[in-house]
Amino acid sequence: MDNVTRTPITTPAPSPPVAAPPGGRRNHGLKENTLGVPSIFFYIIAAASPLTVVVALYPIIIGAGNGIGMPGAFVIAAVVLMIFAVGYVAMSRHVTNAGAFYAYVTLGLGRIPGLGSASLAIFAYNAIQAGLYGGFGYYASELFNPALGVEIPWWAYAFVALLACLGLGVQGVHSGARVLGVFMTLEVTMITVLSVFSLSGKEVPVSDFSLTPFSPSVVLGGALGVALMFAHASFIGFEGSAIYGEEARDPARTIPRATYLSIAFMGILYAVSGWLIMNALGLDKVVGLATETGGNFIFAASDLIIGHNISVIFQTLIVTATFAAIVTFHNNVSRYMFSLGRQTLVWKPLGWTLPRRQTPWVASIVQSVTVGLVIAAFAIAGLDPFATLFTWATGIGTIGVIFSQLVAGVAIFVFFRRSDVDKRPWNTVVAPILAIVGLAAFFILTLNSLDVLLGVQGATAVLMLSLVFLALLAGMGYGVYLRVFVPAKYDLVGKALNERDLDEPAPEAV
Repeated sequence: MDNVTRTPITTPAPSPPVAAPPGGRRNHGLKENTLGVPSIFFYIIAAASPLTVVVALYPIIIGAGNGIGMPGAFVIAAVVLMIFAVGYVAMSRHVTNAGAFYAYVTLGLGRIPGLGSASLAIFAYNAIQAGLYGGFGYYASELFNPALGVEIPWWAYAFVALLACLGLGVQGVHSGARVLGVFMTLEVTMITVLSVFSLSGKEVPVSDFSLTPFSPSVVLGGALGVALMFAHASFIGFEGSAIYGEEARDPARTIPRATYLSIAFMGILYAVSGWLIMNALGLDKVVGLATETGGNFIFAASDLIIGHNISVIFQTLIVTATFAAIVTFHNNVSRYMFSLGRQTLVWKPLGWTLPRRQTPWVASIVQSVTVGLVIAAFAIAGLDPFATLFTWATGIGTIGVIFSQLVAGVAIFVFFRRSDVDKRPWNTVVAPILAIVGLAAFFILTLNSLDVLLGVQGATAVLMLSLVFLALLAGMGYGVYLRVFVPAKYDLVGKALNERDLDEPAPEAV
């Protein structure tokens, strides 16, 4: 393992406004003191996309997972991720960098694993976003084409979303947070409305509501692995809180609060709404209904519970919810690229930001073009956007994010063992160890349920899974290349993982 500087790191104090860099300089940094707890919370929840979870994952967990024990699966996932967050946010107090996993793993495990984790995170988030474009195109065409009496292909809707996402990415995180705040509020409101109406259902009075879904024997029954895999996937995005550390107001407080709040909020929302909806439909009937209706489960359930063809509203909001998630993952990837470009570890222009808006515009464009090529490939091949692009890409991305969390968990534990910045046993020893055990269990369960996650079996599933490990190895291989052939650039890895510690870049020729 190489020797990355691990001297005690003090949390940098908020810096005053910086004057515009001299002419010709293109790295203006990210815009500091822009995001508060609500804004980061909106980005996290938008990435998880609660309505997508309710629409797409509830029927899978109920029908192919642990049945009526679904709410308990969400509770287990929330507890494990809350424990992981203890060490994660403890480290965020000492490292402020847009490439969160990259920075954490570099400090904990070394330069080569750090570059591997950066490559893995970029691949995973890109995959999820590409899949979401497939989902957006599918849901948008299903909603608008019948209403307009036209046959607009799914990929046309996807490219419109891509251009809108790019515009928000270049505009800045504050503008994006406003849009996501509106969409997220609509999502949660609709889920809450369905939950409230569940309390007034005629078939199952509230007095007959059962706590059986939280019974250990029920929660641990059925295909628990499938249930926990998808329950964990429902929280993906919370780890993105640290990515916004450079743009947050008082990140030492803002990042922990937004992280804990988002995990608790999602855990309660998923568990309580699932419990209410299943009771309203009848615990003895809900598994059969989920199996029979599949992806239309919530639409059917909403019409049964609320009536009046309320499913149309759900179909509309699933489009906006998917777009909100797309914007968040775009920001995640562009900031990882920016972090590497800023250190000149990859193509230098990726580290450029706009003078006034201070947004990573080159990274945003590169990310959009990359995903656009994936959309085009699936469109040209004539593949179904939901059954292939959405299912395959989000599945592979989910595996990559879980693996990234596991590697980061190990790095966090090692970092605190080798430094003197924090000696609290729970935050730096007990919680990280428990998180590693829990995340390792989730990762193993995911590998054992590939056929359910990806919708394919055999060699095809193995080939898709290999992409995750190839992404990690590619980054590590690049690190070895730098170490052997470009040692000066290799020395830059991990030199300044706090953004404010970076040396001022030299003026560049125009």
